[in-house]
Amino acid sequence: MSSQERYTLRCVVLSDNAREYVMANNKSSFDALDILTLLLFAIISLMVKGNYGWLVSAVLLGIWIKSKLGHIRQESILAVRDVGVQVKTTYLMGRTVSQFIDKSKIGEIIINEGFTMLQVKYYLAIIVEKKKMVVVFEHLLPRLNILLTVYRGTRAIMFNEHEEFSPENHEEENSNH
Repeated sequence: MSSQERYTLRCVVLSDNAREYVMANNKSSFDALDILTLLLFAIISLMVKGNYGWLVSAVLLGIWIKSKLGHIRQESILAVRDVGVQVKTTYLMGRTVSQFIDKSKIGEIIINEGFTMLQVKYYLAIIVEKKKMVVVFEHLLPRLNILLTVYRGTRAIMFNEHEEFSPENHEEENSNH
C-alpha cells in the first residue's frame, strides 16, 4: 500500500445543520512483521522443554494481541449546529471512545502546531471553556490540507461561517508523515 492511500477523509453531509468528517486508517493491521512475530512464538514454544515453551508463547501472544487492540481504525468529528460536536475514536476491535462537547462550551476551533525534534505536526483542536483543549484526529494526525478542509467545514456548521467549497461527495486521501 503506498503512503498516498494510508488515510482517507470522508465527509458525510447529514443535513444543512450537521456534518461528519471521518478519517479512516487504511493501513493493514496485520503485516509481515506480525507473521515473523508469530513464527518466532512458535519456534520458542518448540525450543523450550516441557510446558514452559507453551507458557512463554502464550504470554508473548497475549502481549502481541494487546498491542493490536490499541490500533486506530478511524477517528471522526460530528458537528451539529446549535447542539455541539462529538469527537470519536474507533479502535481495531470495534471499541469506541466518544466525547461530546456542548456548543455553549466551545470557545474556539483552531489549527495549532506542535513541534517534535525534527518535524512540525499540525492538529485540529477545540478550545473548551477557555481552559481545556480537545484534539480532533489525535492519533492519526492528518496533514494540514486535510485539517483545513475539516476546520472550514466544522466552523461553517458551528459558527455559520462561509465555506469556500461544497463538501458533497468530497473525498480526499492523505498520507501521514
